[in-house]
Amino acid sequence: MDGINTTLNSDSRAEHELQAFLDATADAVIVSNHIGVIEAFNKAAGQMFGYSANDILGKPVNILMPDPDRSSHANYMRSYQTSGQAKIIGIGREVFAQRADGTRFPAHLAIGEIKGSGARRFVAFIHDISIRNAALNSLRIERDRAQSYLDLAQVILLALDSQCRITLINKKGCELVGRPEAELLGKDWFEVSSRDADQSASRELVQNLLTEQVKSSTYRESLIHNAAGKTIRIAWRSTVLRDINGQPTGLLSSGEDITARRQAQDDLIRNTARLLAAETIADLGTYEIHEANRLVFWSPHLYALLRREPSLPALGMPDIINTFIHPDDRTKIKEQWHTFLVSENRFDTEHRIITTTGDLRVVHSIAKIQEGRTANSRVIIGTLHDITDRKKAEEDARRNINKLAHVGRLSTMGEMAAGLAHELNQPLTAIAAYAQATLRLLSNDTPDALSDAREAMQQIVTQALRAGDVIRSLRSLVQNKEIDMHPLDMRRLIMDLHTLAATDARASDVKITLALDVITPPVLGDTVQLQQVLLNLIRNAIDSTVAAQQQAKGITIRCERFLSEVEVSVSDHGLGVPSAAADQVFNAFYTTKQTGTGLGLSISQSIIKSHGGKLSYRDTPGGGATFYFSLPLLQETSKS
Repeated sequence: MDGINTTLNSDSRAEHELQAFLDATADAVIVSNHIGVIEAFNKAAGQMFGYSANDILGKPVNILMPDPDRSSHANYMRSYQTSGQAKIIGIGREVFAQRADGTRFPAHLAIGEIKGSGARRFVAFIHDISIRNAALNSLRIERDRAQSYLDLAQVILLALDSQCRITLINKKGCELVGRPEAELLGKDWFEVSSRDADQSASRELVQNLLTEQVKSSTYRESLIHNAAGKTIRIAWRSTVLRDINGQPTGLLSSGEDITARRQAQDDLIRNTARLLAAETIADLGTYEIHEANRLVFWSPHLYALLRREPSLPALGMPDIINTFIHPDDRTKIKEQWHTFLVSENRFDTEHRIITTTGDLRVVHSIAKIQEGRTANSRVIIGTLHDITDRKKAEEDARRNINKLAHVGRLSTMGEMAAGLAHELNQPLTAIAAYAQATLRLLSNDTPDALSDAREAMQQIVTQALRAGDVIRSLRSLVQNKEIDMHPLDMRRLIMDLHTLAATDARASDVKITLALDVITPPVLGDTVQLQQVLLNLIRNAIDSTVAAQQQAKGITIRCERFLSEVEVSVSDHGLGVPSAAADQVFNAFYTTKQTGTGLGLSISQSIIKSHGGKLSYRDTPGGGATFYFSLPLLQETSKS
């Protein structure tokens, strides 16, 4: 029969009402006696467990339980009846039940004792919670997934209520604040993350967001101060949280740590400002040419250098060449630029430009090629450095050095005046004597007299040529003319100067010895200036020799080749260079002579430097000093 099945044979009205009540109950209702035998089993129980009333009535109730509860149920019932201590009865709890087909399902079990009916009887209410648990498990999975998303996010995710209390904060937020989630939830956000001076404005902003006085997604930045005392800059975007009635309840904000990015931006701004200032100070403009997309970028000072309006587009090198480079330099620069693009070697040259205002300037142009961001792409980075003023200063310095060198030569001639006068006086005296003898001989018209007269005239010619050589040497040295750089043989230059140098040396009773290589490759130089350097070194050597009373040993002039250089040296056995003067000997106006100007070695050093060489000194073995200068060979000079 349908409805409640019972082993009781009572047809009382109460039993029928109980039957109807139990059948209407959605939960399973099971009645068992004191030994756990099932006496009643409602319709919902049959559907839940898969038993019919005939199959289940009279069976032990533990048939509905999986192990280990099934095995321990009988002992539990005996313990309860003996001690009266309930572990399940009167206490609802979640258990696992077992259907007729052996499957298990979670259930909520509530057991009560039916009193007043003689022997103890128990009623159990069982609710299948499979669906609820599945739903809870799904919620748990979604919650865990959402938490994972929150924790994986590299931005702060922060929810605040209307009182600025934290209701949600993700792992990144906890890391930046430096506190665990449990310590932050429920706390006032601004009290745990802001300084007192910053809180008022921040709270006002939150209220403005909640009252929609400020657009909720408005970007803003603020500083937070974590538990370690570190200040962090955060970029925030926020949205208002609302209840079901649309009333604001709080804020949900995402915050990105932009401390490093802002620092990098600030550094970039400062570095860019420094670069622009440096370009302006150095009068240097820069450019980039991206070959792949033909983009060209100019620095602001390149526009200024070329006097081009910044609103106009930047030009590539072909247009720069045709627009700005001096017509006389264009062909050379075009060839050099083509070679640069093919070889990818450094582009480094000097040339003239004409600005848009017609100014003629000299620039030093440098460029290099580097790989672009994409495969097989190149970027050309270059600079134009305005060196007009430097070139003018160099030219002025060259003229000044030339003038100073001329003064130095005149000074040297002054120091050599006595010796030169003696040297010129000897041939002039001889010329006068031979001339007088010739006149006497010509008055005697005999063959022997004519022969002697011819010999006397030959002596006059010889002495005149001797005096002429001295005068020519003097004239070339004292002339103030422009520098003439040309290939020259240092060996020949030394031999030509020997006539004048020997004159001065003889006046001081000092012997000059030449030790010259048979052949020396040519160097590039100015004859007069190099003769001036050599004569100055010889004069110093003579003075040092005389002062040391070492005339017998004399001085030696050498000319030798060493690898790619020619070295010319003047060695003496005089006083040498005092240790106190070692660092000052080439300084202007420094001298150890009582009547010296202190300009000779300083001028000589400037001349040798302008020739690409160097001037120095070393001790002469046995005493004295050797001053020497080296010059690059002509072929080495042309290569550089």
